Amino acid sequence: MSDQVLETIKRIVAEDLDVNLKYDEIDETMPLFEEGLALDSVILVELISFIEQRFNIQLRDDVLNMDTFKNLQSVAQVISAQLAEQQKVS
Repeated sequence: MSDQVLETIKRIVAEDLDVNLKYDEIDETMPLFEEGLALDSVILVELISFIEQRFNIQLRDDVLNMDTFKNLQSVAQVISAQLAEQQKVS
Protein backbone atom coordinates (compact mmCIF):
# COMPACT_ATOMS: atom_id res chain seq x y z
CA MET A 1 0.00 0.00 0.00
CA SER A 2 2.88 2.36 0.69
CA ASP A 3 3.80 2.58 -3.02
CA GLN A 4 0.27 3.66 -3.91
CA VAL A 5 0.27 6.16 -1.08
CA LEU A 6 3.63 7.52 -2.22
CA GLU A 7 2.41 7.91 -5.81
CA THR A 8 -0.68 9.79 -4.60
CA ILE A 9 1.42 12.13 -2.47
CA LYS A 10 3.74 12.83 -5.41
CA ARG A 11 0.68 13.67 -7.52
CA ILE A 12 -0.55 16.05 -4.82
CA VAL A 13 2.81 17.84 -4.78
CA ALA A 14 3.01 18.04 -8.57
CA GLU A 15 -0.62 18.85 -9.35
CA ASP A 16 -2.19 20.51 -6.33
CA LEU A 17 0.56 22.49 -4.62
CA ASP A 18 2.06 25.66 -6.05
CA VAL A 19 5.66 24.37 -6.14
CA ASN A 20 6.49 24.37 -9.86
CA LEU A 21 7.58 20.74 -9.86
CA LYS A 22 6.59 18.10 -12.37
CA TYR A 23 5.75 14.60 -11.20
CA ASP A 24 8.90 13.15 -12.82
CA GLU A 25 11.10 15.74 -11.09
CA ILE A 26 10.04 14.71 -7.59
CA ASP A 27 12.50 12.51 -5.72
CA GLU A 28 10.70 10.95 -2.76
CA THR A 29 13.96 10.73 -0.80
CA MET A 30 14.77 14.45 -1.02
CA PRO A 31 14.19 16.51 2.12
CA LEU A 32 10.96 18.49 1.98
CA PHE A 33 12.59 21.63 3.31
CA GLU A 34 15.74 23.70 2.69
CA GLU A 35 18.02 22.12 0.11
CA GLY A 36 15.42 19.56 -0.94
CA LEU A 37 12.00 20.39 -2.36
CA ALA A 38 12.15 23.73 -0.50
CA LEU A 39 8.60 23.60 0.87
CA ASP A 40 7.68 26.35 3.31
CA SER A 41 5.24 26.26 6.22
CA VAL A 42 2.27 27.45 4.13
CA ILE A 43 2.85 24.75 1.52
CA LEU A 44 3.23 22.17 4.30
CA VAL A 45 -0.17 23.11 5.73
CA GLU A 46 -1.67 22.79 2.24
CA LEU A 47 0.03 19.40 1.78
CA ILE A 48 -1.43 18.15 5.06
CA SER A 49 -4.88 19.38 4.05
CA PHE A 50 -4.71 17.68 0.63
CA ILE A 51 -3.44 14.45 2.23
CA GLU A 52 -6.29 14.41 4.73
CA GLN A 53 -8.86 15.05 1.98
CA ARG A 54 -7.41 12.58 -0.52
CA PHE A 55 -6.99 9.72 1.96
CA ASN A 56 -10.07 10.59 4.05
CA ILE A 57 -8.05 10.66 7.26
CA GLN A 58 -7.10 13.15 9.93
CA LEU A 59 -3.42 12.95 10.73
CA ARG A 60 -2.93 12.36 14.44
CA ASP A 61 -1.22 15.08 16.46
CA ASP A 62 1.60 12.73 17.40
CA VAL A 63 2.65 12.36 13.74
CA LEU A 64 2.66 16.06 12.94
CA ASN A 65 6.39 16.52 13.43
CA MET A 66 9.61 16.98 11.49
CA ASP A 67 10.38 13.24 11.47
CA THR A 68 7.17 12.54 9.57
CA PHE A 69 7.82 15.33 7.09
CA LYS A 70 11.50 14.53 6.53
CA ASN A 71 10.76 13.41 2.95
CA LEU A 72 7.88 11.98 0.93
CA GLN A 73 8.80 8.39 1.83
CA SER A 74 8.45 9.12 5.54
CA VAL A 75 5.11 10.84 4.91
CA ALA A 76 3.89 7.81 2.94
CA GLN A 77 4.95 5.42 5.71
CA VAL A 78 3.01 7.36 8.34
CA ILE A 79 -0.09 7.58 6.15
CA SER A 80 0.08 3.87 5.29
CA ALA A 81 0.37 2.98 8.98
CA GLN A 82 -2.58 5.18 9.88
CA LEU A 83 -4.70 3.74 7.05
CA ALA A 84 -3.84 0.20 8.20
CA GLU A 85 -4.91 1.09 11.77
CA GLN A 86 -8.21 2.45 10.49
CA GLN A 87 -8.87 -0.74 8.51
CA LYS A 88 -8.31 -2.86 11.63
CA VAL A 89 -10.83 -0.78 13.55
CA SER A 90 -13.47 -0.96 10.79
